[in-house]
Amino acid sequence: MFNRNIKKLLIEWKNKQERKPLVIRGARQVGKTSAVHRLGKEKFDTYIYINIEIEDNAALFTRILPVSELLQLIQLKFNTKITPGSTLIFIDEVQNSGIAMNQLRYFHEEMPDLHVVAAGSLLEVKMKSEGFSFPVGRVEYCYLHPVTFDEFLGALGETEALNYISSVNRDSVIPEAIHTMLMKKFHEYLLVGGMPEAVARYAESRTFIDVDPVYESILTGLRDDVSKYASAARTKYIQHIIEHAAKYVGLQIKYEKFGESNFRSREMSEAFDVMEKAMLISRVFASASKQMPLMSNLKKSPKLLHLDIGLVNYQAGLRADIAMMDDINAVYHGQVGEQIVGQTLLAMNPRRNANLHYWYREQKGATSEVDYLIVINDRLVPVEVKSGKAGTLRSLHNFMDESSSDFALRVYSGNMRTERITTQNKKKFTLFSIPFYLLFRINEILS
Repeated sequence: MFNRNIKKLLIEWKNKQERKPLVIRGARQVGKTSAVHRLGKEKFDTYIYINIEIEDNAALFTRILPVSELLQLIQLKFNTKITPGSTLIFIDEVQNSGIAMNQLRYFHEEMPDLHVVAAGSLLEVKMKSEGFSFPVGRVEYCYLHPVTFDEFLGALGETEALNYISSVNRDSVIPEAIHTMLMKKFHEYLLVGGMPEAVARYAESRTFIDVDPVYESILTGLRDDVSKYASAARTKYIQHIIEHAAKYVGLQIKYEKFGESNFRSREMSEAFDVMEKAMLISRVFASASKQMPLMSNLKKSPKLLHLDIGLVNYQAGLRADIAMMDDINAVYHGQVGEQIVGQTLLAMNPRRNANLHYWYREQKGATSEVDYLIVINDRLVPVEVKSGKAGTLRSLHNFMDESSSDFALRVYSGNMRTERITTQNKKKFTLFSIPFYLLFRINEILS
């Protein structure tokens, strides 16, 4: 399996002095288990993998035990000596055992030198349904999302392209030939998406059609999983979201009759809550904020993001359109652009589970909307995912007129450029436009 960016975070955690058991959160099949396997085999003398979905592994956690007794059981079970400092214990699918989740606090209290990682795809759902929460201050968290563009390049062995992108700074001039080549590679990424198995399959065959069985397998797995995180009464609502969410990425959604159904708002809202806790979808909440702190308006319809752009393109049948169009912003009425930007923004900080926001302003006879609001260097930055001339970004101009900000970001298929813009109300601001393939580095570029 190819390298993931979370590897750096995992090594930092391994080497920390004040270390706590690490809980990795993420949707199914985003690569949590593979990342920890690699860490255990490469960075530790001994590695013990405990999968709670396996019955005799789960039997280790029939009751809370003193850590010393539990470790004796684990050593006997796996015939492996446990040495704090050089042994990694990985408890996978930890959500299947409340006792195993509870046991993590005692590792920290009784044996802080021992390296322990836990992961679970449906962890948030289980915690909500059982009213369970990890003891505050006894564990630490990180979040794993689908493969980002830089990870995709690494998986394909595109080291020169990756090195070039990594060297770009705000003052760089990217030759058009290089920009065209990088956008072509980004189109490949859009078509394949970020599910690790799909990326690995494409890296091996370099044929898009060969990835189809992977998508189908993942979608089948998601459908089969519904029974694990939903009551029989809720199953039909969640199944409906799985089948229809791809069509609504980047759009404001109404829970009532979502996806041309007859379902009521309350049931669909609860189903969306469950799907979001499973990290299969994300909601981008509305905000009228023009300065920090960023406040959500939960009465306003949220926008929808899917787990992964590859699954979106497969389910919605968009791959031919993406393959034929140079301007990503023009594909599927701009929805593909908003999905991949949102997906990238979510993956940029693996240490916290961030909520995304979009800006809106409603006035009599007019509505303004900016695609995203993000925080860079403690400043609120509006982000537009649009092509066209800078003067046509009317909603962005409205935001700039009403805010104290003098800096805005535009993500598009064009080359990197900086423009000084004046609004109709004579407010001057800087518009920094970057191509899609550089978004994952935006914090570094602007720092």
